[in-house]
Amino acid sequence: MRSRFCACIRIGGQVEQTEVEPLLLTIRAAGVSCEWGDAPFEPQTPQQLLDARKDGHLWLCDDQANYGEFPELETVCRKLELGYTRHSEASFDSDAELLVWRPVMTKPLARVGSNVNSKDTYVPTEAVRTVLRFLETGHIDKALRALRDLSPDIPELPPLEIV
Repeated sequence: MRSRFCACIRIGGQVEQTEVEPLLLTIRAAGVSCEWGDAPFEPQTPQQLLDARKDGHLWLCDDQANYGEFPELETVCRKLELGYTRHSEASFDSDAELLVWRPVMTKPLARVGSNVNSKDTYVPTEAVRTVLRFLETGHIDKALRALRDLSPDIPELPPLEIV
C-alpha cells in the first residue's frame, strides 16, 4: 500500500537552454501542479518554466505525492545541478520532512520539519542534550561541531534561470 500526502518543491539555479528538455519531460511525467488542486503543469517550452516562477523559483506541488517525494524530479535536478528544497507534510505514519539539496552538497539533507510551514525544522531532544553535556564538561569544540551538524550552513536557493 502506498502512502500519499502533500508535498511541494522549490527549484532554482541555472540550466542551459540545450539541457532543459529532461526537466520539461520529468515535470510533465510527475503530474505536479503550480498551485494546490490545479491541473497538472505540462510545460512544453523553457519559457513556460520561466513564466511559472514564483519569487524567482519554480514552485511545484502535489497533494497526492507518493511518500511525499518527487524521486525522478529530484534526480533530474541533481543531474542538472539545480538546487531544490522539498517539503513533505506529515501523514499518519511519518513526520513532516524538509529536504534540501544544493550543487555543493554530496547528498540531500533531510530533516524533520514543521507540518505548518515549509521553513522550520526540528532538532531532536537527545541531540540537544548531547550538546549540553559537551558544554557542561568543557568540550567546546565537540559542542560546536555537533551544533554545526544539527544546523549546517546551506546556501540560499538561487532563482531559476535558463542560460
